[in-house]
Amino acid sequence: MNTRVLNQIVALGIVAGMRTMLAPALLSGSLKNRRPKRLRRTNLRFMQSGSTANILKVLAAGELIGDKLPMTPSRTDPTGLIGRGLSGALVGTTLAVLSRENRWLGGSVGASSALASAYTFHYLRKKLSQETKLPDMLWAGLEDVAAIKLGKRRI
Repeated sequence: MNTRVLNQIVALGIVAGMRTMLAPALLSGSLKNRRPKRLRRTNLRFMQSGSTANILKVLAAGELIGDKLPMTPSRTDPTGLIGRGLSGALVGTTLAVLSRENRWLGGSVGASSALASAYTFHYLRKKLSQETKLPDMLWAGLEDVAAIKLGKRRI
């Protein structure tokens, strides 16, 4: 697989592990403006739809808010992990198809990156809160900024 594409898939997979809906929202928002022909004949064409981009943006914004609520379950709970893995797989598969790379490899790399990222940032945030005595909400906000910057940089 092309190194540039691999790096892009890993980066967006990491973003999916941090914030489930952010990676597909950023990718779909980018694709709706470009409308690449390679997706038109695939079952991934919905990713370049304006409606999909808008729905994913709303879901991503809701997640950014919901992540800070005390009743929000841990990202390492099975449901959260499944969602993050699927999100990483979606962006990985989409990017692979766009680049004429193996879609299964792209999806696997995206899902793996998302799952590794989910655990990494879960424990990192926990450790930073304990070590610095700064509130978790501060670290959550900084994680949001990092996820958005990484995602936008790789689209």
